[in-house]
Amino acid sequence: MKAKGKDLDSIRINRHGSRRARLGLAALLLSGTAAMAATAYESPPTLRASELAKGAQLIGPHYRVDEQVATDGFLTRFTVHSDFGDFAAVGPGMLDVRIREVGALAALQKVEQSSEFQAGAKAAANKTLDGIKHFVDEPTETLKGIPEGVGRFFQRTYRSAKTGVQKLTDVQDGRPAGAPPAAGPGANLPGGPTQGTGGAEANVYAAGAKAAGSATLNALGFDDARRRLAKRVGVDPYTTNRPLAKQLDEVAWTGFAGDLGVDLLTAMIPGGTLVATSTRLSNWVWDMSPGDLRLHIEKSLLSMGLSQADVDLLLRHRWYPLSLQAALVLALEDLKGVEGRLDVMPLALTVASEEQARFLVQTLQMTARYHKTVKPLEALVVLGTVAARAKDGEIVVAAPVDYLTWNEGVDRFTANDELAGQKRSVHIAGRLTDRARAELQGRGWAVHPDSALWHPILPPPVTD
Repeated sequence: MKAKGKDLDSIRINRHGSRRARLGLAALLLSGTAAMAATAYESPPTLRASELAKGAQLIGPHYRVDEQVATDGFLTRFTVHSDFGDFAAVGPGMLDVRIREVGALAALQKVEQSSEFQAGAKAAANKTLDGIKHFVDEPTETLKGIPEGVGRFFQRTYRSAKTGVQKLTDVQDGRPAGAPPAAGPGANLPGGPTQGTGGAEANVYAAGAKAAGSATLNALGFDDARRRLAKRVGVDPYTTNRPLAKQLDEVAWTGFAGDLGVDLLTAMIPGGTLVATSTRLSNWVWDMSPGDLRLHIEKSLLSMGLSQADVDLLLRHRWYPLSLQAALVLALEDLKGVEGRLDVMPLALTVASEEQARFLVQTLQMTARYHKTVKPLEALVVLGTVAARAKDGEIVVAAPVDYLTWNEGVDRFTANDELAGQKRSVHIAGRLTDRARAELQGRGWAVHPDSALWHPILPPPVTD
């Protein structure tokens, strides 16, 4: 043993005391450590759409889905090539959403090509959006002129106008409309910032007009026509797909201002009758005016104890379209009686992308569904993401991920001392690697892939 130790010493310091040899060995040891660290976790694979999205129609009349699907250890990123541009589909369920959106764009394009629509477009061209322009020119004066608290109409109009003024203030302060004032924990959720997802409007007029909820036109029925049109083509009226949102605006405006009538407009859309899935969220999104929806969101969150400032931030948040705000509130309502449900708001209000906002909302939806259908929860536990503790002590984690690999984030979360020594389960929307399963089970986690707890945020309409 002594001889071996002596030999090791001779290697470590060199018989001639060479500094170069010592530094060379140190570099070798450090590079070996780095290599070990580099192989400690799995590299996110590139998957095949035909294997990953079984059951989805990957080629349609106006689109095809790229066969190569990138992953990041949590979420997949499909690419949909269409006649209307390329669209990314990130996270559980988004491929189905994008395919429906392409179908909606094609249906609206056919409507625009009809002779009836062309005639209505000529009539609509003579009408202007003076009411919206006035709001943008004089937002504060317009807001002051609306008598808050005088009847339901004025309440919802005031809420929409207030949100619009706050978004304009963000823009004037040099931030994108609805951007969080500072970075926070939500920015570390899966689905980090990517190019081309949402964002600020190109100019203050566009930001103001959309942020205000187009209160004047909506009072006359424009928004009702737009929502009925969106429902007819089976898409979210608050979609952040910009080509689709623009086309919904144009077709609805022509029908509204051109005196076509919403019934005629929707009858012009090809295909069978679409009937919305009857859920509270679908009823809110397709059947409630945006003013009423904002008002309901505000009242619900205030009743839970959220501050007015945080309510205002959510209502104008850059990464939460109104439908996603509604889904967040409904999930929190379903967790009534569960301690710490508002502890998720620092996460919610500091997300840095729409994908992160969707990840958090789907986490809460899955957690609420566990609470209502599996066993009652006692408290939410926020540790970088949202976990829950059941009344029997079990730790429950809902993971709305497509394809989970063994990565640093999962390693760090599952090794947290606050989760040690308890029964634990993780419910995954999609699949995971064999390595990830083995590591989780080795730490005492029961693993449930393809979880029935996961559902689309906004269930699609069905054909009657």
